[in-house]
Amino acid sequence: MKSVAIGISLSLAVSALASKCAAQCHNAEVITRDVAIIGGGATGTYAAINLKDAGKSIVVVEKKGELGGHTATYHDPATGTPINYGLQVYYDDPLARAFFSRLNINVSKGEFPTSHTPLYIDFTDGVELANYSIPGLNDDYLAELHKYPYLENGLELPDPVPEDLLLPWSAYMKKFNITDDAFATYSRPAVAGDLTKTLALFVFNNLNTVMLEEEIDGKTIVNANGDYAEPFRNALAELGADVLLNSTVVSGQRGSKPAEGVRLCVSTPSGAKQIVAKQLVFAAPPVLDNLSPFNLDRRESAVVSQFAGGFYYTGVVTNLGLPTAHSYVNRGRATESHVASLPGNVMFNPTAVEGTYYYWYTSLSALTRAEVEAATRDTLKRLQRRVAGADAGAEPAFVAYNSHTPLHPTAGAEAIRAGVYRDMYALQGYRNTWYTGSLMVTGSPQLWNITSQLLPKIIAASEQ
Repeated sequence: MKSVAIGISLSLAVSALASKCAAQCHNAEVITRDVAIIGGGATGTYAAINLKDAGKSIVVVEKKGELGGHTATYHDPATGTPINYGLQVYYDDPLARAFFSRLNINVSKGEFPTSHTPLYIDFTDGVELANYSIPGLNDDYLAELHKYPYLENGLELPDPVPEDLLLPWSAYMKKFNITDDAFATYSRPAVAGDLTKTLALFVFNNLNTVMLEEEIDGKTIVNANGDYAEPFRNALAELGADVLLNSTVVSGQRGSKPAEGVRLCVSTPSGAKQIVAKQLVFAAPPVLDNLSPFNLDRRESAVVSQFAGGFYYTGVVTNLGLPTAHSYVNRGRATESHVASLPGNVMFNPTAVEGTYYYWYTSLSALTRAEVEAATRDTLKRLQRRVAGADAGAEPAFVAYNSHTPLHPTAGAEAIRAGVYRDMYALQGYRNTWYTGSLMVTGSPQLWNITSQLLPKIIAASEQ
């Protein structure tokens, strides 16, 4: 009798949630699909194309006006030249090549933009660091990395988690006498937050063998035409009406059994729509702000509430008033290992369009576009006053912007000790929901790899 009562309670709860969803989507168009995908970044797009190829019907809900996520491309209006100011290269592996081929993309060897002589400057006062350079990583770092092979392609951690991995990176380097690598590991640009306080676990997970092969061995590919947004435009053209752009989930109900499926109420530019799907793929960062419309239960809330992402922004700016023979890199003059002070710009890198630069900006709290661009303008004005040959009267013009927040969500040491990553992996398939994205790995081909491993399970669940 007890099991019957529980079953009745669950059914009543599901019915109540379905009624709420229906009320918010009253008279809305109903979209019925095998799989609903939340987030149209690299991972969500990969899942959508591959599920479609497997014969599954899909719908993608993307809050921005295009697919691509951390891929951000601006086209110079005068020349049409693509300027990529987010993702810069892809790891060269068979999975990436196959996906690009599937989207009719020609690839060529990729290179990081290093064609201009860098000036290392403390952006807080505009003073250049004399005789400064960034050394490469040595074998000491590699020896430490190889102690933890389970960090290379995810975060399936042993129990207990080695306490050394929960040390701040600065403490880990001192303990194992690898401080000569400090400059190199602190010089990774696309890492949010204070790098001296980042847990060693996340340094190894991010700066893994794949990333090292990209940076040291040059094992990279890019779009041959330089337009990194092209794969996602091609995917959008193919997926067509199965992608809801500029759209967000307002409320959702997910059943506990495959037969109960998923119901979502979605706000779109053309009005509310109701999605009825068998399975849900969550390809956006799994943090509470993003998941709150999905009616999390206590188990789910206890897990995802432990994760928070970094605050990271990118953009394109012209008329900097700085000599165009250089890139400009932020380094602290008096900070530990010359790490840059936060919040602030990471760097200004030149592009193929003379006088047009892309910049990255990291913070310790959420910022609006206006705040990021105002702070970036202030930085450029400081540089104009101190850099030789600069034009202090030039007024920077901001022409493109993208928010990458939350970037690479992470958990704290106590949550990791308590098994939060184990519990996150255990949520796969729970309440007809599957998670993929930058929580476990960071590079796009690695994201595609873990997604490809999930797809057979998602397909099987959708057929129950």
